[in-house]
Amino acid sequence: MWVFIFRVIKLAWQNFYRNIGLSLITILVLVTTLISFDVILIVRGVMSSAISLVENRIDVSIIFKTNAPEEKIRDINDTLKNNPAVASLRYKDRNQVLEEFKKIHSEDTGIISALSELSANPLGAVLVVRAKNTKDYEEILKSIEIPEYNAIIEQKTFDDHGPVIQKINLITQKTQQIGLILSLVLTIVAFLIIFNVIRLSIIMHGEEIEIMKLVGASNWFVRMPFLIEVIFLAVLSWIFNLGILYGAIYLADPYLVKFFEGSGFTLQGYLNDNFLLFMGGELLGLIILNLLSTSLAMRKYLKA
Repeated sequence: MWVFIFRVIKLAWQNFYRNIGLSLITILVLVTTLISFDVILIVRGVMSSAISLVENRIDVSIIFKTNAPEEKIRDINDTLKNNPAVASLRYKDRNQVLEEFKKIHSEDTGIISALSELSANPLGAVLVVRAKNTKDYEEILKSIEIPEYNAIIEQKTFDDHGPVIQKINLITQKTQQIGLILSLVLTIVAFLIIFNVIRLSIIMHGEEIEIMKLVGASNWFVRMPFLIEVIFLAVLSWIFNLGILYGAIYLADPYLVKFFEGSGFTLQGYLNDNFLLFMGGELLGLIILNLLSTSLAMRKYLKA
């Protein structure tokens, strides 16, 4: 058994080494194919995180009049707190609102001097509402649309990032469509190249195969070196792709961390969390592709 395995692996290595030029071309095509799939997966992850980041910044600010009674504000707060669509509430009293306003306009001397001349705080308290789902804001606002509450509310500002989310979704869809088409083309090219590499290898080893059959070698013994060879090509291509992918992530992550500041998202973390699904799936798919194209080539030229 071990002798059989050793001989098969030895023949597979000889096939790879003798056709080193074709083997390297095959690896290059396979790596390029894997990279196209990697781009799709990375774009999907980045865009999904970008949408989540934007959605987390959407909120409604309910600005109260300066003379709004505290008990009425608490009633509105309690009403919203009991609403299942509300994710969080943040109340800012008039003094907090004023301090934040001063910080935002700290470099505008005109506004700061105008505030200092006023005898009283001109700003009302604010209740910041964040929904669990961006589609729920309309219903949340309707829940406090009663005359008693409207009398103490100055205005409601909806920080809507809907157009931004739509643009991100559109970019994601277009990128995935282009990526899928490119991946499909490269997969077909890889299939044809592997098919022809094995075909040429069989032709080049025609005399050896005939001799092996004459001395009693089974069909499986003839097939196995070619199958082992393409599995080796798949694994080697996968390893090269992994090195390129992590190298690219190492260079890109510092820039993405700045964009996703506060969200904790990193490309390396995203890839590590989905490593078995993404990278394992790519390796398995590559091996299946190689074995399929090789089996077809052997079926035609070995008449198995």
